[in-house]
Amino acid sequence: MNGWNVRIMHPICQSKSLRSATKVLVEMAEHLTELEKMTKPVLDALRSYQDLPPDKALATLEFEDKKRQYEAAEKRLEEVLQSALE
Repeated sequence: MNGWNVRIMHPICQSKSLRSATKVLVEMAEHLTELEKMTKPVLDALRSYQDLPPDKALATLEFEDKKRQYEAAEKRLEEVLQSALE
């Protein structure tokens, strides 16, 4: 004997172990999917904050710039809609 503890399993036992392991993996994948669905809104909100500058003054400037861009886009949309009605 070489001192190794070798266990030879019957093919039926091996398939039960494989089925059990597969079942556990499937359950874990389903749980992971549920967790990803639960955390998606939080991560989306977090990502929106990550784009902000770290300084409040810079954030205020960026906010005002985005506000001007929005107003310009809104004005342009009104012009396009008005010209389409004429």
